[in-house]
Amino acid sequence: MSTAYLSVWSPARLEHLSLLSSFFAFDPALFAGAFALLFAVTDAVGTVPIFLTLTAGFPDARRKTLEHAIVISTAVLVVFSLFGWLIFDIFGITLDDFRIAGGIILFVVAVDQLTGGDVKSKGLQPSDIAAFPLATPLLAGPGAISTVIIISGPPYSPLLALIVIVCNAVLAYGILASSDGVRKFLGANGTTALSRITALLIAALAVSFVVSGITNIVASLR
Repeated sequence: MSTAYLSVWSPARLEHLSLLSSFFAFDPALFAGAFALLFAVTDAVGTVPIFLTLTAGFPDARRKTLEHAIVISTAVLVVFSLFGWLIFDIFGITLDDFRIAGGIILFVVAVDQLTGGDVKSKGLQPSDIAAFPLATPLLAGPGAISTVIIISGPPYSPLLALIVIVCNAVLAYGILASSDGVRKFLGANGTTALSRITALLIAALAVSFVVSGITNIVASLR
């Protein structure tokens, strides 16, 4: 009887139970901290003017573009929260490589906006803008990806990370969905001026991505 009881609670079974419990672990205090961290990194509020600028050529499709961007960015963060390090290992890349690549492409978008380029004239559809640059790297950029990878491990948990991601996605949608009010308040001239200022901010953000990635790579070689 005692032998059967011990076999049920073998070291292997206890390890499996430990892994299972760590997956479903949820601490309200840790959740609050993780939620605030991801919200700050995602910066949905700061993305409002960028969102208005990038969707200026598609005012009627703005809501659908936002929905696609939220779905894509959420899916990206969920995948990286569960398989982030595995994906990087398979392709032999690092978070800094991802940061540099995203920064370069984002800089090209900023230059195009500063020179008065119209995404519609280049044959891009709202779904294209939703995927890049709205979903990534703006809503699911290197900072957000690194954050979800971190909050998927101890002392956090994968379940906590998933809940944080979904809650932030809902909040980001609510914030960006109200951006039409900002556009109506500013008017045509104000929106144009805001688009140019936003393009500069995008360029600065892109440069910070590249500089941060290069700095980290150089530091790791020392």
